[in-house]
Amino acid sequence: MSGFPQPRTRDDAPPDPRGILTSIGVAVYNWDILGDRLTWAPNAAEVIGLKDLSAFPTGRDFANIVEPGSGTTRGEAILGSSLTDDGSGVSYCARYALRPTPQRLVLVEDTGRWYAGADGRPAVAHGMLRISAADAPWHTHEGPGQRERTAFLRQIGPEVIEASRSKRPLTLFVMAIENLSRLNDELGFEGTDQVVQEVLSRMRVVMRRRDGSTRYAGNRFALALRACPPDQARIAADRLEKAVSAVPIITSQGPVTARLLIGAATAPDHALEPALLLRRAEQSLAVAKRRTGASFVHYDPEIFRSTERPVGAEGAMDVIGLLNARRIVFARQPIVHAGTRELAFSEALLRVTDQDGRLLTAGDVVPAMERSGLVPLVDMRILELVTAHLAEHPEERLSLNISPLTLESPDWLATLAAQIGRRSDIAARLIVEVTETVAIRDPEMARRKLEAMKALGVRLAIDDFGAGHTSFKHLRNFPVDIVKIDGAFIQNLARSPSDRFFVQTLIELAHHLGLAIVAEWVEDEETAGLLASWGVDYLQGDLCGLPHMAGASAGPVAEVA
Repeated sequence: MSGFPQPRTRDDAPPDPRGILTSIGVAVYNWDILGDRLTWAPNAAEVIGLKDLSAFPTGRDFANIVEPGSGTTRGEAILGSSLTDDGSGVSYCARYALRPTPQRLVLVEDTGRWYAGADGRPAVAHGMLRISAADAPWHTHEGPGQRERTAFLRQIGPEVIEASRSKRPLTLFVMAIENLSRLNDELGFEGTDQVVQEVLSRMRVVMRRRDGSTRYAGNRFALALRACPPDQARIAADRLEKAVSAVPIITSQGPVTARLLIGAATAPDHALEPALLLRRAEQSLAVAKRRTGASFVHYDPEIFRSTERPVGAEGAMDVIGLLNARRIVFARQPIVHAGTRELAFSEALLRVTDQDGRLLTAGDVVPAMERSGLVPLVDMRILELVTAHLAEHPEERLSLNISPLTLESPDWLATLAAQIGRRSDIAARLIVEVTETVAIRDPEMARRKLEAMKALGVRLAIDDFGAGHTSFKHLRNFPVDIVKIDGAFIQNLARSPSDRFFVQTLIELAHHLGLAIVAEWVEDEETAGLLASWGVDYLQGDLCGLPHMAGASAGPVAEVA
């Protein structure tokens, strides 16, 4: 693997990426959806406007500072997606408001990529939160729906407070018409509006006069049931559902049947202030939308605790069984030259076969393996497979990503040396990728381990570069050859001036250090053209090729330059 750029001078330090990220209001995160563990880059608290994020270790905790009704949330964008992960992930985009403190409300854009588990549902997500440049008072962004929601919260505020004092519970329903988007496709705007108005009319017939209600979004209705304890909420929901669905609604396009989905939360049991009560009712509605046959869900903290699902037919801890059964394999995703689009090398991506021979992607297995603490064993198995593949295919070059736990393992270097052996040709065609987080765990240990690997003849890459973990000082001291720019910054290049500025800064930094550059998550020609014109060496993403199993042809391999 010849032709990598030679290091340039490292004396003049360019701007530190972490400081730039904070200045443009961007923070990167990882979300283990199955275990509901949320991990943020070091600058996230400052970007969001909190002292620290220790109180928000899970997605559910973070949802507590999302302003109810302010837009599509991250969870809704991911868990409500109808797209299918083909092994390379699915992009998402959400816009909503955060209330990090009672006095401060900020608009955010939340983008990234989620990866599916064995059942095809989202298992992990990697993305970034961007604070709106217009961090202005909320009222300047308030549309009609938001005004209705705000007025409704003011209306029920005294009732929620009274519920905690007098023990007279208030149950809040948030309702939506099931499959309204499908009805809109079939009936058009006028027909759909007829359905909505008739649903509202039928709801009013069974509502008590003392109950307050509002429509605060196109398909979002709120109803406050005063003096309604949880055991009576189901009865009230049944009455509403029957009133709406018992008789077809006559529209200009013909009769249709509407069905209500209802999420509920009760004060004081589930919240002591109106905005949080509304949010928890919305969370319950989201569960009702996902559950087949469930039209009513009452808030229960347990239903929002993601349970660890099994890896295939085994439990999440049975990594040893997977290793012994030789069911850990790898796929290859092409990485191409930015200028010519010829194949330069491929990245080895973890896959697991279940008992029926179906492939499980990393989204399902990696979080479970991390929780088992056995990731180093898995990384060493992938190393064994990759080196064997390189020995059988002398024309190929491969990279593999190892966990920080693997780098810290006392057995890793010995295993790497044993697998490479005296085959210098294999070492020269192998790239070991380490994530940027190694710099904050133990920079000195990481430097020593990286230098030892470099002495064995392999090339080294920093993965997810730009997330804000690695300072310029650390990167300058690491003997790496390649940096892979975090795809979270690549997917928005065509429409985000701040991302273009930041990516160009990362490229300048890499060039300053004489490093080759890979851009991840490249999905369109406009983005590829921008990156190539800025001096990026290699591209990786759907545009360049989807992952394919080892053994399948990846096309001709060009010399890495």
